[in-house]
Amino acid sequence: MMRTSVCDVLGIQYPIVQAGMARSTSPELVAAVSAAGGLGTLGCLSRSAQEAVADIRRIRALTDRPFSVNFVVHRLDEACFAACLEERAPVFTFFRSDPTLLIKRAHGVGALAMVQITTVAEARQAIAAGADVLIAQGHEAGGHNGPIPLLTLLPQGVTVAEGRPVLAAGGLVDGRGLAAMLCLGADGIVMGTRFLMTTEAPTSEAHRQAILNADDTVASKVFDTLWAVDWPGVTVRTIRNRLVERWAGREADLAREREGVIEGLREAEARQDLDEIIFLAGVGASRIRDVQPAGQIVVDTVAAAQAVLKRLG
Repeated sequence: MMRTSVCDVLGIQYPIVQAGMARSTSPELVAAVSAAGGLGTLGCLSRSAQEAVADIRRIRALTDRPFSVNFVVHRLDEACFAACLEERAPVFTFFRSDPTLLIKRAHGVGALAMVQITTVAEARQAIAAGADVLIAQGHEAGGHNGPIPLLTLLPQGVTVAEGRPVLAAGGLVDGRGLAAMLCLGADGIVMGTRFLMTTEAPTSEAHRQAILNADDTVASKVFDTLWAVDWPGVTVRTIRNRLVERWAGREADLAREREGVIEGLREAEARQDLDEIIFLAGVGASRIRDVQPAGQIVVDTVAAAQAVLKRLG
């Protein structure tokens, strides 16, 4: 048994949380993680209110365990958020911008609130807003991430958390990572890229293959520049390939040529050219070499962490 304070707060068996990766999550993935004793998360970015309601009800049909719904604050869909409140989702996770009013509304329906932070200033803001759990997300994370390495941010977050549980996120894919983060003061971990490589995740075959082949990743503004989406203060970590190398550091040029680049991207997707498609992934991608059921990943991660901690005494 591996139980920390975050397990008591969230009502889960193991201190493992699946990241809320927008449409890279599915009800089946969320339910599988939660049923195995972790906390699954439904990513609500770009989900309509109707879709979120249907997915929440599907999760509840698959498991009676707690789960989370994830929102990007500066890109909030009010109708979707209100629908999740109405459905009484048990946990809400927030990222970017001031979550104060949203936390108040989540608490108002009896839900818990987790806030993903990328700086100490964000941690203090989340604490003042009433966050129940903090997620310290390091620069190693896949997708949108902040500027500070996890090994620096996590101890800072624990120091200012005022006793709240703090989860570690960024490049974590196995039990060794869980054991290491517990030793640094975390109450558990959040894994994203590892759960992309599961039988329940709606990950494309091209994305799976890119992760299996991955040697390195790059954090840049290429992704957001290409899709003309504003995410202040963050970069996006993707698998290194020819497309990313061509444009990383040349985002101004990319903005001018983006229509042609998007057309080339569509053609690359049609022919499955993995070197000319953008794939989001954290630095741990290079250590993932298989696809497994999500529940098995939860169980195996806990067992491996316990073995490490036992060996260390």
